[in-house]
Amino acid sequence: MSQICPISKTCACRNVAPCRTKEAGRLFLWFPVPHTLKKVTSYLQQFALKYELMHERPGLSLDCRPGQSLEIAYNLAQLLAPRELKETQVLFIRGATQPQLHDFSDISSLQRFIKFNQSDWLVEMLATERFTSYFQPIVSINNTSEIFGYESLLRGVDEKGNLVLPTPILELATEAGLLPQLDQVARLSTITQFSRHQVSGHIFINFSPTSLYDPAFCLRTTVEAIDTAGISHDRVIFEVVESDKPQDLTHLKTVLKYYRDAGFLVALDDLGSGYSSLNLLHQLRPDFIKLDMELIRDVHQNLYKASITEKLLEITQKLNIQTVAEGIECIEELNWLRNRGATLAQGYLIGKPSAVPVTITPRLDPIALIASANSKVIGQQVQHQSESERIVAAVTQRIRQSLELDEILQTTAAEVRQLFEVDRVLIYQFQPDWSGLVAVESLAEECMSILGFHVMDTCFQSTGAAYYQQGNTRAIEDVENARLSPCHVDLLRSLQIRANLVVPILQQERLWGLLIAHQCRSPRQWQQSEINLFTQLAGQAAIAIQQSELYRQLQQANQELQRLACSDGLTQVANRRCFDDTFNAEWQRLAREQGSLSLILCDVDYFKLYNDTHGHLAGDDALRQVAKAISQAVKHPADLVARYGGEEFAVILPNTDIERAIAVARDIQTNVSALQMPHPHSQVSEFITLSLGVATITPRSQLAPATLIAAADQGLYQAKAQGRNCVVQMDCEDAD
Repeated sequence: MSQICPISKTCACRNVAPCRTKEAGRLFLWFPVPHTLKKVTSYLQQFALKYELMHERPGLSLDCRPGQSLEIAYNLAQLLAPRELKETQVLFIRGATQPQLHDFSDISSLQRFIKFNQSDWLVEMLATERFTSYFQPIVSINNTSEIFGYESLLRGVDEKGNLVLPTPILELATEAGLLPQLDQVARLSTITQFSRHQVSGHIFINFSPTSLYDPAFCLRTTVEAIDTAGISHDRVIFEVVESDKPQDLTHLKTVLKYYRDAGFLVALDDLGSGYSSLNLLHQLRPDFIKLDMELIRDVHQNLYKASITEKLLEITQKLNIQTVAEGIECIEELNWLRNRGATLAQGYLIGKPSAVPVTITPRLDPIALIASANSKVIGQQVQHQSESERIVAAVTQRIRQSLELDEILQTTAAEVRQLFEVDRVLIYQFQPDWSGLVAVESLAEECMSILGFHVMDTCFQSTGAAYYQQGNTRAIEDVENARLSPCHVDLLRSLQIRANLVVPILQQERLWGLLIAHQCRSPRQWQQSEINLFTQLAGQAAIAIQQSELYRQLQQANQELQRLACSDGLTQVANRRCFDDTFNAEWQRLAREQGSLSLILCDVDYFKLYNDTHGHLAGDDALRQVAKAISQAVKHPADLVARYGGEEFAVILPNTDIERAIAVARDIQTNVSALQMPHPHSQVSEFITLSLGVATITPRSQLAPATLIAAADQGLYQAKAQGRNCVVQMDCEDAD
């Protein structure tokens, strides 16, 4: 029996053996079309790698020294198009044996093969079961001191004992085909740790439906663990976390039926996000739905979110479905949801995730809301019950007056320094490697500036990151008497710091940075009320930072949408819509300025024969290369290259006379010829060529823009009639 790399046998939920591609063996590759095979063989020949072709279907195999199979796979990922990468199949077998019948179940896509080989750390984490569970309380929304239950949240643990957040784990597990193993480990970890803490209430356990092949088999160990722990089935709520893209609704119903038949309850996660929408309610009929935190954020002052959430709550009340509002971070959100009939609440305002489930949560009483007259937003005026709350509201309002990140940070630092009457307030922002710099500073007179100060603390990830990620603060009254390490004291002295107060700025569970107050002239005894107020302000700044980031992402998304709306998806040059808009705008502009406008229309010669011979994937690749060659011939920013339709391209040349336009057309011919793309069935050349029509006009108000297009099109027609692979200049009057 051959020794294989266990990539696709994910139905065995405990199979987490590492891949053996770092050893010597034989690599088998099967390709979707002959064109892909040709590209790969060209690459192998370039590096003198010997291979054997397969005759049944486009494919090959080759012997690999230790580690070479993965090196080849990485290089092919750069060579192949995304669709080719997904549809190319791969099998690696250790040693020099030929694949047997049972080996073919281990064939995977080339994309998954690469991802799996990048997941050594996750495979090792799964094999040693280095995972833990954090628990976040879920409370009655009408009495937040009454704990209904807890949601279990997965955390990994690296080799040094540091926590690894779930996002990178889930992303890699999904891409590498390790989701079934991760899903089972997460369920069992939750049950074991929840039982150990012996808390009352319900437990929400996330699960991924597509990771379960046969519910009765895959969930047997989960049910046994629940029974062994002595947890009543009606206390367990299984939460669907993959409803954004259900691959098989019938399978999902089968899984949920298995849970319900066993006496468990079911929740549908993130309603209001992705595919998890109303059309699933009548089909799945969950006991609970969880309103997505992005829907809850600022629901009290966002008309669109408020309207959607209000309707969802109305529907669930009619259907007798309990609702859990996730991600509540301020009293205003809580009060709004409470007034509209939400059942349960969850979020940082009530309690953060913790390794040990909390048994006490704060009682947050209702606050009267006053409706705003503004029809575009749902405003509110909160009657604060203490001076601290009024201060937080005033500072928060100034912080949130901008969506620009730099302005938010600078306003935060300035307001906090004046409020606390300290010498220096700074915001320290972390980089991905846990280094960081002083991004913003507010400074009293005669104090030293440390703006831009960069710190590379290699120990911070293991010593300070976890501490601050849990929301902890640190207050030092006198650095000389705080029992700090000598090097730490020397650093603080060099920065003229006698006392400091440090609170984390968290973006959900990610440590974004630190808000720090410095007393430079003397020690300072920090009052608990000051620490609480400082922490609240950091929390408000964190929300404003998140809003700024969402705004930036929205701007980027709008820019990308604008680009996509004007871009041809295949060739990435302008599309026909962009051509029409640009051509009409340039016509009107040059009619006013009485400047010349030139147009080149070009067509790939005998392109249908090329497609019929090499296939559409090769044809698409050829069009991409031709578009790039045309673009390289265009020099001025105002010029535009567009895909006019099919294999036809257009070039708009504002303020360009006929001589210069013909020169550009010749350059396009030269660039395409240099590609040397074989076209054996062309009747004019052994390589791909273009026919081009060129025309120039000075636009006038009494002429239609179509005059120039008709002239260039007539030139293209004559170029084809004269035998193709040539440039024909056309006079606009003749064409007209």
